[in-house]
Amino acid sequence: MQWWCTAQDVAWSWTWTPYPGVWLFIAFLGSGFAVMHRRFPESDPVFRPRVRQGFAAVGLLMLWVALDWPVGALGSGYLASVHMVQFLLIGVAAPPLLLLGVPRGALDRFVAPPGVGRVVRVLGHPITALAVFAVIMGYTHWPAVVDRLMAGQSGSFLLDMLWLAAGLVFWWPVAVALPHREWLQEPVKMGYLIAATLVNTGVFAFLTFSEVPVYATFELAPPVGFLSTREDQLVSGLLMKLGGAAVLWTSITILFFRWVGRSEREDRAEARRRATVALVCVALTAACGPAASGIDGPVVIGEPVMGDRAALYLTVRAGPEGDALEGVEVEGVGDVSLHRTRQLDGMMRMEPIAGALRIEAGESLRLRPGGDHAMLEGLSRPLVVGDSLRVTVRLASRPIETWAVVVALADLAEVLDPTS
Repeated sequence: MQWWCTAQDVAWSWTWTPYPGVWLFIAFLGSGFAVMHRRFPESDPVFRPRVRQGFAAVGLLMLWVALDWPVGALGSGYLASVHMVQFLLIGVAAPPLLLLGVPRGALDRFVAPPGVGRVVRVLGHPITALAVFAVIMGYTHWPAVVDRLMAGQSGSFLLDMLWLAAGLVFWWPVAVALPHREWLQEPVKMGYLIAATLVNTGVFAFLTFSEVPVYATFELAPPVGFLSTREDQLVSGLLMKLGGAAVLWTSITILFFRWVGRSEREDRAEARRRATVALVCVALTAACGPAASGIDGPVVIGEPVMGDRAALYLTVRAGPEGDALEGVEVEGVGDVSLHRTRQLDGMMRMEPIAGALRIEAGESLRLRPGGDHAMLEGLSRPLVVGDSLRVTVRLASRPIETWAVVVALADLAEVLDPTS
């Protein structure tokens, strides 16, 4: 019988028989999550708080389904197949959701004490976690152990808690990965889960290919449904293999796409960094020493919104005698004019700048989105992100030859002001 019900409760009936112990257990866990989310409401670097709350809710729902009627009643001593469904829900599917449902601040606080941190570091290592899960899974499916534990409430309680503990340990390197290990990234996690798909092969083969029922608990139980005890055991083995594989390969797929997405973001960030460094170097070579007027930072052209028009941005530094920006010439552009963005009657309007833009001694003129800028019109060809064009910046003191690179509009702010 199960640890949350009486002997009368476990008797099978077709009427709903809620188990008060299950409801109290789920309420206790739910209260713990609520307290953690109240104590650690700060923004999470991985998931928003509501997302973590959703993970916790789904994990608790899975536990409730596994432990309450009808799954709890059938799995407690009637059908080995339903008993396997309980194992999959309690030990495989719910633990990662429960771990993801814990606020990151609470996890950091949990592993902070030196003693706890050392224990977690050992148990949270992928090799240790996989070994613990394999040992507990094999132990809790050994016929003599199952028949003995399921004969009493305390044994049934121990069985469920062993499954839950094994699942939490197993999923810790994937869902939490604390303390941090630099090498424990998505590829290693995927390999870990692929290795885990082989762990249940022994139990699967034992249940599936045994010619006789191996659990006296289910063999002696009153018949339920149309399956024989042997057929029910066969279904149990198949569920372990296929159901466990479904959860694991779903997680592997999620990790794969996260890895690909993160790699693409890192590649884009590295490309922007290199472009910024290259532009800075090009701009600095245009200056003739610290005492002369020159260009500071990158010279960029925003990705054209319309096919024949774009904007150019740069920073011009004046020498000790001051200077003036008289105009800009861009290779392959029919007309380049200086414009100013101003707010008139509650609307942003652009208007051409007549004459040169004066730059006081030692000061800088910044051409930026939403302010002064150079408008490029009459493009001889479409511009795409990554293109480079020769630019001549005409100052009162001298012309400066440099290069401008076409940058995506979404990346303008980071490229122009990488330290902001």
